[in-house]
Parts: sequence; C-alpha cells; structure tokens
Amino acid sequence: MSESNHHDVDVAIVGAGLSGLFAAHQLLRAGMNPLVIEANDRVGGRILTEHVDGVPVELGAQWIGDTHHRMFALATELGVDTFRQFDDGEATYEIAGSGVLRETAFHERFAAELTGVDRALRLLDDMSAQVPLDAPWDAPRAHEWDAITAAQWLTDQRLAPVAERVLEICTVGILAVPMAEVSLLDMLYNLRTCGVGAELFAESEGGAQTTRFVGGSSQIPDRLAARLDGHIVLDSPVTLIEQNADAVTVHCRGGRAVHARHVIVAIAPTLAGRIMYDPPLPGVRDQLTQRMPQASAMKVFFTYDEPFWRADGLAGQLISDVGPGRMSNDTSPDDASYGQLLVFLEGEHARTYGRWPTADRKAAITDLLVRHFGSRAADFISYVDGEWAQRPWTRGCYNANMGPMVWTHFGAALTPPIGRIHWAATETATHWSAYMEGALDAAQRAVDEVLS
Repeated sequence: MSESNHHDVDVAIVGAGLSGLFAAHQLLRAGMNPLVIEANDRVGGRILTEHVDGVPVELGAQWIGDTHHRMFALATELGVDTFRQFDDGEATYEIAGSGVLRETAFHERFAAELTGVDRALRLLDDMSAQVPLDAPWDAPRAHEWDAITAAQWLTDQRLAPVAERVLEICTVGILAVPMAEVSLLDMLYNLRTCGVGAELFAESEGGAQTTRFVGGSSQIPDRLAARLDGHIVLDSPVTLIEQNADAVTVHCRGGRAVHARHVIVAIAPTLAGRIMYDPPLPGVRDQLTQRMPQASAMKVFFTYDEPFWRADGLAGQLISDVGPGRMSNDTSPDDASYGQLLVFLEGEHARTYGRWPTADRKAAITDLLVRHFGSRAADFISYVDGEWAQRPWTRGCYNANMGPMVWTHFGAALTPPIGRIHWAATETATHWSAYMEGALDAAQRAVDEVLS
C-alpha cells in the first residue's frame, strides 16, 4: 500500500471494491500504472466476509451464477475454489395466511392461483426482451413503462393474493427495495441485463445463486489487492476531482493529491455524486445521481453444529410474508461440517427490523426459523447480522434502483465518460448489473475506454 501524499500515475481509480480492483488489475496487465484510492480501511466494498469463531460469514456479496463467466475465470486465475450451492430438499412457504407448508403441499393447495405467477413471468420475459441493454430509454414502450412503478404493474395483473405475494417477495429479494420505488422499465432492465429471463425473479433466483467460494467471497478482492501491492491507498476519501484537457487531479481528505491522465470512479452513482468536480459535471449527470439511491438489505446468519434441516428433507429455503425475514438459504459449507442458515431482510423489512435492538430482532427471526424448521432452529451456536445503510462508504446494498421517469429523462448520462472521468461500479454494467459479475463488466468497459 502506497504511503506518499502525492502521486503521478496513468490512471487514478476511486474505490477499492471489486470493480475498482479489477480495473486496476486489467490496467496493470496492459502496462499502465494505476492507483486505487479507497475511503475505507479495507478493500472489497460490498464484498465482506467476516470470521466468527473461525466460521466465515458472508455479510456482503456471496454467490455467482452459471453464466458469470468473468467471475469464474477470475476465481480460477486467483486460485479461489468454488462449490455448488446446496439445493436439495423442499422449500417451505408461509403466504397469504397459509400457515407453514412444505413446497409440494403449497403448490398442490394453490396450483390454480400459482398459474398467475407463470403468466406474469412470461409477460416479463416478453417485455424485457424489448429493452436495449445500451439504451433502455429507446425501448418501444419505454416512456409508458417508465411512467409507472413495478408495484402498479403487479397490481394491474390482478393475480390471486398468494401469487401476487410470491412474485412480490421474490422481486424485492432481487431489487432490495419496495416495488413501489422502482419503475417498471428499471425492473425490466434488471431482467434484461441478467440474460436468464424471468427465472431470476422466480423463487429459486434461477441462475444467479448456483455457486459459492470456498472460504468466502472476500478472497477475491483480497487476492486482487495482493497483486496490486503499491497501487492502493486506504483511508483516503476523495473530496474533489479536477480535470482539464490534459490531466486530472484527485484530491483526498488529509491532503493527498493524485495526478493522472484519467480517473475511473468505481463507486455507486449516488456516492459518486457526493464528490465535488471542477469544472462541475453537466446537470443531467448530477440530476441522475440524485435519483439513484442505494437499496436496503440486511443479512442475518444462524450457525448450528450441523445442517439438521436436511435430515427432514428441507433445503433450508423459506418464503414468508409474515417475517421478519421473507427468504432464507442454506449457507452451510460444502463439507457440511456445521450448519448455517441465512435470512434476508430486504426493502421495507431491512429498514424496519434493521433498526430494532439486536436482541429483539434475533428473537423475532428465531421464531421465524422455528416455525419453518422446528425447535432445533432455536439451538444455534452463533448469531451474526450486518446492515449496510449505516456503513458510511456504502450507504446501502445490494445496488441502486431507478424510480419512475429516471431512465427516460436521465439514464443516458449513466456511463459515458465526461472528459477524462470514466464511470464503473456494478450499477453501470450492461451484463448482470447489481452482481459481482456486473462489477467486472463495468470495470472492463471503463478500462477499454481508457486504453482506447
């Protein structure tokens, strides 16, 4: 890690999340001299693996999917092993007053109502296919779709209550905000960038959560950072970016100044909007970043001496509209040497229960797990949770979302460089936006812009 307060480099990179680190890695490989400038005291951004009594706990990004080819290649290059997500057994449901039902019983009881979910997903597939990845505002019905929220669209489908609840829970599970805060066009764009159709919004989240990293996701940014020794500075929040026709100067709190030919701002758009720029950025770019708030998500982990639910034929997956958590996953290690359940609090639930005292939240979520997996769920070894809005250099997870009229009025300003300033971070990706794969996609685009 570099210690000098003044640097002359080829490319300054703001943010040592996955996008910023990968951009630096690619630039260094191309023979350029990058410097990554990070506000936090660690690398990784929204990837964070903490160890509790020797057990890795994935408070941040955790999964990759079968079509996340860049992530698989990067893991192989860095020597990080992967394993398949456990997915055997039945899920459990607690929807629209149904009580807790196993997957088979739930689908048998509500077979007629759940046909509405299939119909809605096919319609989403058809609409999302019409959204251009590089210009969603040019979709044939862009203005119509951008004028209403995803919640309004769902209401207009007139689904049975149980079908509407299932679709809403799984959608919020992807976007991490209430559907009323997202435009229909933004939801369709999210579907389109993932390339797997509406399977992403189905109960199993389709191809997005098939694979995990042995030892935890933080090995990816940590090993990237090890390759960038001497090219990263921490504890250096960027306050001002100046540019002229020939160069940029990045100013940090504490007096650090970095002179470069280009700068890649590899942080979420809303955080990028809090940096001062001289000359000021065009108004359309500033108006955009004012309208891309970070989502609300919290992950809660219970660790057990074994994954006891598997012996009962359960997959460790629940879907509930009672809460506090509305979805869960079995996040035990590949060798099942201990058991671990992850409960998601997303959107309104993250905002509400994330502000409860820890003891109250733990008790309420324990009750949820006992309802679904039996009394042994109360006999856990450890409890860990992590909320992201309180973290000053993140201010939310998993991603940013656009409300009505943002894509059509301001979206064209999301990715184009402004002079010598380039934009990265997963929110700017056109492939798997909001995922780790999207972070690499965005970084590679920014690197290509610089190299060209």
